[in-house]
Amino acid sequence: MSDKKQENAPVEGIVDGTDFVELKRDMQSAKIVAWLQYNQQQLIAGVVTFVLILVGISLWKEREQSQKEAAALMYIEAVNKSNADERYALLDSVIKTYPDSGYAILANLQKEAQPNTDEKKVALQALIDAHGAPEFTWQAKLDLAEVYLAEKDIAQAEALLDEHFGKHYEQARFALLARMANDKAEKIELLEKALAAESHNKDLKAALESELAQLQASE
Repeated sequence: MSDKKQENAPVEGIVDGTDFVELKRDMQSAKIVAWLQYNQQQLIAGVVTFVLILVGISLWKEREQSQKEAAALMYIEAVNKSNADERYALLDSVIKTYPDSGYAILANLQKEAQPNTDEKKVALQALIDAHGAPEFTWQAKLDLAEVYLAEKDIAQAEALLDEHFGKHYEQARFALLARMANDKAEKIELLEKALAAESHNKDLKAALESELAQLQASE
């Protein structure tokens, strides 16, 4: 009996199935740790490079956006100058400072002393159809609406202004719509909206305030 018990007793030092699994797991963990230690410099460099790329892309996008806004504001200031010399000087600045922007093209159009109306309409419509930067499209629509308004083509002008623009362009849009309105109440409402919008033109704002005051006084 004792011999049989000794035969069935586990032999000390032999690894059973559970121990083998744990040992295998430990070996895999050790390999991973060793690999990480061996490659830690490359991993750190990769992470740093990735972060720098993300930061660079973010800065580039911010710069591109700020460039667009700066070009737009300079162009708006230029076209609103009543003095021809000052207007052309600012238009030259737009062309020289932002030569790759759509505003450089618009500035060149504005610089034509007496541009052919048909050619200007074709050029501005082409700019709108190009579906470029929103700021570019909004300004082209404002300019083209001015051309149609001068020709007394109210329907075409209104069609260009039937959608909201960016905040820097809403005052000019409402001002043009107010010029086209025949109904007094509608004109007052549009003038109020124009004055409530962000303003970059003191002369235009003063003219709108004066017109609104006159209409309200006549009621």
